[in-house]
Amino acid sequence: MINSGNIGFVVYKREGNIVDESPFFTYILTGITDSAMKYGYRLNFIYINKGMTPEEQNHQIVSANCKGLIIFAVEMRYDDLQAFKESSLPFVILDNSFQENDVDAVAINNVQGTSKAIRHLYDMGHRKIGYIKSKVEINSFKERYAAFAGEMVKLGLVFEQDALVEVGYSEREVKKDTLNYLKNRKKLPTAFFAENDLIACNAVLAFKEAGYKVPDDVSVIGFDDRPICTMIEPQLTTIEVPKQIFGPTAVELLITKMDKGKEYSTKIEIGTKLVVRDSVKKITG
Repeated sequence: MINSGNIGFVVYKREGNIVDESPFFTYILTGITDSAMKYGYRLNFIYINKGMTPEEQNHQIVSANCKGLIIFAVEMRYDDLQAFKESSLPFVILDNSFQENDVDAVAINNVQGTSKAIRHLYDMGHRKIGYIKSKVEINSFKERYAAFAGEMVKLGLVFEQDALVEVGYSEREVKKDTLNYLKNRKKLPTAFFAENDLIACNAVLAFKEAGYKVPDDVSVIGFDDRPICTMIEPQLTTIEVPKQIFGPTAVELLITKMDKGKEYSTKIEIGTKLVVRDSVKKITG
């Protein structure tokens, strides 16, 4: 195949908490690389962080010699896009929808996925459902929290504030904050939804360390379906993001933009699937 040039894969770090701690993009890179190669493009990595000056950011973008960019934007806010707009290169945002803004984006359908998780807990008999919330705020987590609250209302369930566990994002912080939550607590919700699998799995470890059995005493469900889900005991029930199509969809959208141009922005939401394992107990009676 004739080489068509380079596509840049931009890893943007604002604070770095999410990108540095077992980043999600590593699970979808194979699909992105293969899809780019299908069109004759090589994938170039571009690392940019919020602390760079505009000139430094521009140098990183220009020196990569790319015809278009896929921006892993999980930590980004809209004003972080300025350097990419000024580059005049076509780009597609990955893992952040920027719903109110006129940019092309491929994102997870967080509303659908969260609703599936909460409805599964409900179908398994759980009525007191808690939420394990990251102290690090990103758009995906905000969407999941809002969807959780909405689904609880739809199901006629009450979400009480003492069922909210706020945790840091690292393994150590999740365990520490979960253990602090559990201190002197006489009664727990029967189940918790965690904002992603890393938080869920480390919370499971904290529950077990505090003497709770999962799922006999408390059930836990996550989001993403990362490999860690099958490495802990019990294996984690979660919401799967189809990694084999998530990245390639962004490549397809970018190629269309580079080849044909686009008058209007396009936002694509990737659907999810419930993956049932062993961390959710069925409650009867």
